[in-house]
Amino acid sequence: MSGIWKDLKQLSSQDGMLCIDSCTAEELLAEYGSPLYVYSQRRIEENYRRLLETYRKYYSRFNLYYAVKANNNPSVVKVLVDAGAGLDCSCIGEIEIAKLLGVSSDRLIFTGAYPSEEVIRDALDFGVALNLDNWSCLDWMSDRVPEILSFRVNPGQGSGGEEQLIFSGPDAKFGVAAEELELAYARAKEMGVQRFGVHMMTGSNVLEKDYFAEMVSVLMDLIGPISQRLGIQFEWVDIGGSLGVPYRPEQNLLDLDHVAKSVVSVFRKKLSEYKMGEPILMHEPGRYLLADAGVLLATVTNIKEGERCFVGVDAGMNTLLRPAFYGSYHHVLYSSNLDAACTKPVNLVGPICENGDQFHHNYPLPKEISVGDQLAFLNAGAYGFVMSSQYNTQPRAAEVLVCDGQSKLIRQRENFEDLIRGTHYQQNAYQEQS
Repeated sequence: MSGIWKDLKQLSSQDGMLCIDSCTAEELLAEYGSPLYVYSQRRIEENYRRLLETYRKYYSRFNLYYAVKANNNPSVVKVLVDAGAGLDCSCIGEIEIAKLLGVSSDRLIFTGAYPSEEVIRDALDFGVALNLDNWSCLDWMSDRVPEILSFRVNPGQGSGGEEQLIFSGPDAKFGVAAEELELAYARAKEMGVQRFGVHMMTGSNVLEKDYFAEMVSVLMDLIGPISQRLGIQFEWVDIGGSLGVPYRPEQNLLDLDHVAKSVVSVFRKKLSEYKMGEPILMHEPGRYLLADAGVLLATVTNIKEGERCFVGVDAGMNTLLRPAFYGSYHHVLYSSNLDAACTKPVNLVGPICENGDQFHHNYPLPKEISVGDQLAFLNAGAYGFVMSSQYNTQPRAAEVLVCDGQSKLIRQRENFEDLIRGTHYQQNAYQEQS
């Protein structure tokens, strides 16, 4: 590892002040205000190329789809579309974003959780491939049978990472149960579906390098016999996301080469065993592509000394929900002076009227920290702004894309008008009429 954090070349120090892709945090905050989400275009592109090229060393028919839900800012999505990524859309709104960017339907997959009949029909209208996690949705397609269809399978096991998120097993709401998967494909074939895919998403932020090959083996042993018994060929096998990013200092980078090599080895072996041809192998990451490309900048607003020191910042659980919601760890840099010794344990808190609005307990920051100083929350590019809210009547933060020393506002900061937009009120609504 090298640099300020892990292998992030876009983070550097200029006379002790944090720079993001050659833009100083101080200058960005001065121009765009605080708190502020900042994304490095170069890092997003590097993450995409690294993943694509590593897998294609071992399997040429490998494609990447970006999980739009991780960060849906159209400018961010466009970076990946321009790099060649397809898009995995979890709702109609994300399909609308893709269409806004001019993405053709053959580069889109719709994977919605418990969609309504109306949503399914809207997705069919857009002409995108459907990936269903409930085969009862087939009843809504009897009059409009799609040419190609995929099912998300719940293989009954998985890994939720440090946050213990549940994506597979009896308590997971996602996917067709393994014992019902053949029935689902048989029903689809009977309806007239001609082409098939399969999808699995069993984990989140997994850093264990052998996990992925093990889960691919499980998946292939499920669909291989189905392929043989039903006489269907799978055009693609989508093994989801799950690729981990280190959030804590003691965590190591995922050994991507080992992951790709072991996954492809198992994949080829099972394709041969079940005579499944050479389908496209797919990943659909969100976090892996975006998390470490994003930084949340915040400003110290208040310090309360006492039995415990509380340092308040202008970002809260309304800005970055993950610590309060999942108990997630986000490393924080004292971006005003990266060379300062961080020896003072503080509780780092936000402005929301909830005691749970605390990013860290006993987190080390400099003794000389003062109001107006700036902090940087790392790994904020995925599931950051998209999970933010207007709770406590707080406007949402601005978003900026940086590249080679240039910055561009890609979402303006909200104001009071944004907070009440769409509401209807009447002064003296309950005053008696004379």
